[in-house]
Amino acid sequence: MTDKNEKPLTLKELIKYGQEVLFPYMEGTFATKKEFGEFKDEMVEFKEEMTKFEDKALKELGTLTQEKTVGDEQNKRQKKVLEIHNKALRSKGILSKGQAVEIDKLRIF
Repeated sequence: MTDKNEKPLTLKELIKYGQEVLFPYMEGTFATKKEFGEFKDEMVEFKEEMTKFEDKALKELGTLTQEKTVGDEQNKRQKKVLEIHNKALRSKGILSKGQAVEIDKLRIF
């Protein structure tokens, strides 16, 4: 049943409805071009900050890794020196010339 007072929707009325009802509703619900552009700019800045942070973190991690490697090598050499000293103490209590040279090659001191 159609109402005889109803008229077909015209393009002009549809445009008016869009401007008065639909677009204001969408503006309150959806992001506008301007808001989206601002968000996009913020994301670009955020990405740049994260890249700087990652670069700094990787550099520091590389430094820490190198320090650990060097520290591990020093610990090995120190243990070797202690082994040589302990061996000398068990045998005669004096370092032999060969043991002294071996310790010197380890470059601990």
